[in-house]
Amino acid sequence: MKIPRSAVAPALRPARFSRLVVPLAVLGTAVFAAELPLVKPDANAARAAVPAVYRWDLSPLFASDQACEQARRKLLTEVAALGEFQGKLADPAALAACLTLYFRLHRDANGLTLYANLRQSTAQTDDALTAMSRRNLAALDEVMRAAAFIRRELLALPPAAVAAAGARPELAPYRAYLDSLRRRAGRVLSPDAEHALALLGDNLWAEIDLNELPSGYEDAHTSLLADIPWPKIRDAAGREVQLTLANYVQFRASPDAAVRRAAVTALLGTLRQYQHGLAATLAGQVGLDVAYARARGYDSALAAYLDKDDVSPAVYENLVRTINANLPLLHRYVALRKRVLGLPELHLYDLYVPLVPGVARDVTFAEARRVIPEALKPLGADYGRILAEGLDPRHGWMDVYPHADKGDGAFSSSVYGPHPWVSLNYLDTLDDMSTVAHEFGHALHSYLAMRAQPYPNFHYTTLLAEIASTCNESLLSDYLVARATDPAEKTYLLVQRLESIRTTIFRQTMFAEFERSLHQAQEAGTPLTAALLDEKYRDLVRRYYGPDFTLGPDDGMEWAYVDHFFYKYYVYAYATGLSCGIAFADRVREQGEPAVQAYLGMLKGGCSKPPLELLKDAGVDLTTGAPVEAAMRSFARTLDEVERELANRPHPH
Repeated sequence: MKIPRSAVAPALRPARFSRLVVPLAVLGTAVFAAELPLVKPDANAARAAVPAVYRWDLSPLFASDQACEQARRKLLTEVAALGEFQGKLADPAALAACLTLYFRLHRDANGLTLYANLRQSTAQTDDALTAMSRRNLAALDEVMRAAAFIRRELLALPPAAVAAAGARPELAPYRAYLDSLRRRAGRVLSPDAEHALALLGDNLWAEIDLNELPSGYEDAHTSLLADIPWPKIRDAAGREVQLTLANYVQFRASPDAAVRRAAVTALLGTLRQYQHGLAATLAGQVGLDVAYARARGYDSALAAYLDKDDVSPAVYENLVRTINANLPLLHRYVALRKRVLGLPELHLYDLYVPLVPGVARDVTFAEARRVIPEALKPLGADYGRILAEGLDPRHGWMDVYPHADKGDGAFSSSVYGPHPWVSLNYLDTLDDMSTVAHEFGHALHSYLAMRAQPYPNFHYTTLLAEIASTCNESLLSDYLVARATDPAEKTYLLVQRLESIRTTIFRQTMFAEFERSLHQAQEAGTPLTAALLDEKYRDLVRRYYGPDFTLGPDDGMEWAYVDHFFYKYYVYAYATGLSCGIAFADRVREQGEPAVQAYLGMLKGGCSKPPLELLKDAGVDLTTGAPVEAAMRSFARTLDEVERELANRPHPH
C-alpha cells in the first residue's frame, strides 16, 4: 500500500540512521546485479539523467496520460448507474449488485488518483500534472457523492435485516463494510447535512480510508514547500551546494559540525520567513478536523479519527503516557551524545551525526538489494520471492534516485490489483538501505492483503500501517549487528538501533503530543497562530530532549517541515508500529514458523477484522502497554551496552 495517503503524494520519512558503517563481511565486495548501470546520486540532476531502469513503470495503471484521461471520462459516464439501485437496498440481491458496482467504481477511481499522484510526485511543479491530480480526485469525489444513498439506506434498515443480508454468500466480501456501518450508525446525520459535509470533503465516513486523500490545506502545504527558494550552503569540501528537501537529511547528519549546523539553520530559518502562511495552512486543516468531528457528535477530533479505524483513544493516550514515563531514558541518551561528541552544547543539528566513526564506505543500491533479502529470510520463502521481484528495478516497482523536482522522502503506494509502487531518494547511506526495507514492508503488506482479501477488505488501517515496515527494519538491524566482526562496527550499529527508537517512537510520540495539543487548542477556541505553534513545539522539544539539550532560536519551526500533521492523527502509528514491529520480530526469531504464519496472517488480513483484533490474533496486544514497554526495555538494554562500549573511547570529532 502506502504512505499515509495510499494514492497520493510522498510522506516525510523520519530519519533514523546516519552515514554508514556496515560490516564488510555483510556487504562483501562484489557488485550485485552488475548488469544494471551504476549511478552517483544527485538530488539536483534532471530526471532524464537517471537511467530508465531506476524509474518506475506506471503502465500497469495506464499506458499514458491520455489513457488515464479516457478512463476518467469513462468512469464519470458509469457513475450514474449507481442511482438505479436507490430505494432498493432492502432486497439482498439488489444490495449485492449495488455494492459490487460501487466498489468496482471506487477501485477504478483509486487507480486514477494513484496514477496522477505518482506522476506528480516526480514532477512537483508541473501544473498539468497538478491539474490531472485534481481532476482525478474530483472523479473519486463524484463516485462518493453518487454512492451516498447506500449508507443512508442501509442505516435506515433494521439492524437484524442488515445482519441477515450480510450472512448471505453473495454479500460475504462486504461483511466487514456492513459491520463498520452498523458500528457507527449513530454518527450519521440527516440527508441534507450529509450532502453538505460530502461537498466540503468530510472523510470521517470514507469507506476505503479517504483519510489518506489530500485536503486543500495539505495540497497548499506541499505547494508552499515546493515553491520556497531554499538557500545554498557549503558542503564538507567547502563547495557551495543547493539545499533541497531531498538532500537536507543527508547534510543534517554530516560529521562536519559546520555543515550540519548550516543545513539545519538554513532550513529552519527559511521556514521562519514563511511562518505565518504555513501556520495559517495548518490551522485551517486543524479547524476542519475539529468541525467534522463536532458535526458527527464526537467529543474530540482524536476520538473521531481513531473511531474511523475502530481504535480507542485509550491506545493513543496510553502511548503518550508510557513514553513520558520513560523520557529519562531519552535524556540519558542525549547526555551520552553530548559527552561522546565532546560538545559544550548539544543542538538539534547534533542529534543525527554518528557517535561512532567507521569504514568510509557507501551502501550502494545494489548492495542494499543483496543484504535486505538475506536479513528478511526469517519471514519465509514466499515473502522472499515477492520481495526479490519488487527489489529488481527491471520490474518497475521503484523510482530509486533523487532528482530535481522530485518529492522528498520515501513512500509506498498501491491500488488493488497491480503490484505496489515504491518511491525512494536513494543516496547510498545506511539510512537509505533501512528506508528500502521499511517501504517494502508497506509494499508487501499491501501485496499480501490484496491477494488474500476482496477489494473492500484489503486496505489496512492506520494502526497497522507501520508494523510491517518497522518489523523489517528491526530484522535488518539484528542481521547487521549479528554479523558485525569489529567491536566498533557493532557499537555503531547498536547506536543506529537507539536512533531508530529515538526517531520512530520518542520523536513520533512527540509529534503525536503536538498534534493532539493543536486540536485541543482549537476545540477550546484558542487561535492557532504562528507564535503559538512555535511555543508548543519548542516546549515539547525542550521536555523530550532534557537538560543536556540546547534549544536553538528556530527549533520551534520544525513543525512546518513535518507534513504528517496534515494526515489527521497518523503519526502515533509510527510509534505503536515500531513497538509492535519489534514485538513481531522478536516472536519470529524466538518461535519460528508458527510466529511467521501468525504474522503473515495479520498482513493478509487487511481490514477484514478490527485492527486490534488482528493484532491479538497474531500474538501482540496493543490494548495493554506491553508492546511499548517492551520497546523501552530494548532501548534501555541497548543504551546500557553502548554506554559501556563508549565509556572510555575518545571521539575524533
